[in-house]
Formats: sequence, C-alpha cells, structure tokens
Amino acid sequence: MTNHFEAGSNCQVFNGPVSGCVFAMPGSNVTQQVAAKQEPEEEDSELGRRLVPFFNKEEEAMKFPERIKGMKNQEITKLVNVLWEKGVISSDTKPTDLWRVLHDLGYYTAGDRNWNDQVLFMKRR
Repeated sequence: MTNHFEAGSNCQVFNGPVSGCVFAMPGSNVTQQVAAKQEPEEEDSELGRRLVPFFNKEEEAMKFPERIKGMKNQEITKLVNVLWEKGVISSDTKPTDLWRVLHDLGYYTAGDRNWNDQVLFMKRR
C-alpha cells in the first residue's frame, strides 16, 4: 500500500510504539510505502508455527492461537498453566521464551513481570 502526504505531519500513535510517521517541509510531497497488514488467519498460523517448539504436539501448537483469541492476559496465563500441568506444553519450555513469542505477536500484551507472577511453572524453575 502507498500513502501520499502533503506538507505537514501525519502521525498516529495508539497505545504502542511510534511507527509510520511522516514529516514534510511545506511545499513538498512525500510518498510512503506501508507494509500490508497480515490477515488474522496468517497471524494465527505464524503464531502456531512459532509455538511448535514449546508444545509436545504440533497440532496443539497450531490450535493454541484460536483458543486464546479474545482472551485477557490473565486468562491466557491460566490456560498456559493448565496446559503445562497436563503435559501439553513441554516441560523443557522456558517460560520467558514462550512469553516473548506471545508478546511479540500481540497476543499477550502485559509485560514479562506480570507473566512471571502468574505462570506457575516459572516459579518451579
């Protein structure tokens, strides 16, 4: 997608890092290339693929994004605890690595301190 801007600034920030801001001198025109947003199914597939190392079965990793869609952070950590207790999530999993994947892709939005306080197997390490 290409955005065309006239002089001035066009910057929007909604609860996140500043990105895609354009500042132009009066009298100039700017063309900005914007990466296309992934479809939700693609995002879920990406998360599933990145979760495979944390799960004992690939099919469970691929189902996980759909299970957590729309959940609050605390609900996600409760589910992670249940899945770890049942052996669905590998006992070799480093909790902070799992948090990083979920956080980087926007599924778990709270910080790692919240995660560490709520994930039971974090406390058993």
